[in-house]
Amino acid sequence: MNKIVTLVFYFLILFIIYGCQEIEQTESSIENHTYLFDDVSDAIGDMLPLHFNQDIVLPEFDDVKLIWKIDGVTIKDVLHYEPPFVDTLTEIQVDITIDNMTKTFTYPITILAPDSALNQNIMHIYVDVPIEQVTKTTYRNAAVFVQSQINNNKETVFENNRVEIRGRGNSTWGMPKKPYRLRFADEVSILGMPQARNYVLLAEYADKSLLRNIIAYKFSSMLDHIEYAVSSRVVEVYFNEEYHGVYVLTEQIEIHENKLYVESIPGVVVTGYFLELDQRFYEQGNVIGVDGISVSNIPYIIKEPSPKSELTQEQILFINNYILSMEEALIEKEGYEQYIDVDNFIDYFIVQELFKNVDVGFGSVYFYKRPNDVIRMGPIWDFDLAIGNADYIDYGPYNWYGMRNYKNRWFKLMMNVPEIRERFKERYIEIYHEKIPLLLDALEKLGEAMSIPARRNFIHWDILGKYDWPNPPEVVNARTYQEQVNYVYDYIAQRSLWIKTVVQSQEFQNGIFD
Repeated sequence: MNKIVTLVFYFLILFIIYGCQEIEQTESSIENHTYLFDDVSDAIGDMLPLHFNQDIVLPEFDDVKLIWKIDGVTIKDVLHYEPPFVDTLTEIQVDITIDNMTKTFTYPITILAPDSALNQNIMHIYVDVPIEQVTKTTYRNAAVFVQSQINNNKETVFENNRVEIRGRGNSTWGMPKKPYRLRFADEVSILGMPQARNYVLLAEYADKSLLRNIIAYKFSSMLDHIEYAVSSRVVEVYFNEEYHGVYVLTEQIEIHENKLYVESIPGVVVTGYFLELDQRFYEQGNVIGVDGISVSNIPYIIKEPSPKSELTQEQILFINNYILSMEEALIEKEGYEQYIDVDNFIDYFIVQELFKNVDVGFGSVYFYKRPNDVIRMGPIWDFDLAIGNADYIDYGPYNWYGMRNYKNRWFKLMMNVPEIRERFKERYIEIYHEKIPLLLDALEKLGEAMSIPARRNFIHWDILGKYDWPNPPEVVNARTYQEQVNYVYDYIAQRSLWIKTVVQSQEFQNGIFD
């Protein structure tokens, strides 16, 4: 009996010893795997970019199984970049399996919008003379190189030495930081913009938010009845290796197969037309009946058909009479839908009125007509002196502006029509609830992205807290870049609410805009 007890005790001791060894081995194995998981996770974190603007080939490791997901969707091999409307913070998830053990890790990643300053676009322009000698009248030979932060890497994304540069703009050309036009020998696409020969560099000197044009173009892209919205990119520009600050690279306004297209045939009367309301018509040396028309004492430049040397008197008379008939129909309050796309006119002038654009009846007001079709407004252009940035008008966030008799005649005529006014009200309320929150969110994110390049810009151009024509006091008193963004944000928030309130008033219903 004693032998049996001794034997049982012996086996119990062995069981305890071997059990402890297995526990130690298991704990050791788990500890080792933990280190492996951490090593793989750290390696993935080093390989994934914080800012994502191009396809990513997802990491792979020998003897490690990885299953990738984003927003609950499993991804294989490549995370494809799809441009978002605004910078979008999300998470990429990976299930890591090592020796039948699985752990899940997540990594923050921001998907960049094409017009975000976080793309860190740097444009080098080499001109054959000092940039100060470039004029508005003569093109100079140049070369252009563009670098961007592509995911984690700085890369040259565009280079071309067959390009010319000249100055552009009206009042903006007289400012210290000047705007320019680029003309390439061949059609090119820069930073994903539509392939074309002509591009514009907006200096945004008087717009200390650097965002007013970008926001206007972005807002117009949100509206269903504006056919074409201009694209833009934030670039920091060096001329002949000298830093000149933040510019907005954007499209030249033109009829183009890759942009807004209207078939316009020289010599054919029933063809496509593209015009601009421009009160500088005469001072620019244009002649009525040669370069454009005058209807109700308002001058319009005919951009298409072109060239002007082939523009016929029959064509000039045709578009002149069409506009006269359109205005008469609006005055009579009937038959106007034969001449204009009412939904398009409403969306276009909502943009102008929301942003209280000084140029709504002065210039950069474009419209087009396809053969056997009605007139449509667009594209939206030139908003640096909008959104409360012009001290020579009633610039505040309240009061109507664009449909006054001395502003835009067409806006005034359409708003005199009760049926159009009712459609304007309904459309604006829809936009207020569905689009304005998205617009304000976009502005906030664009401002956040711009903060670092804006700091460099205003070190070079020391103008924050100083008056530059035509900044109102609120802009002058915004002494930091964030305060400039806040001013634009608050202005849109206040004005959008004011319009929403007023379009539901009895005065608006009766066509009273005072």
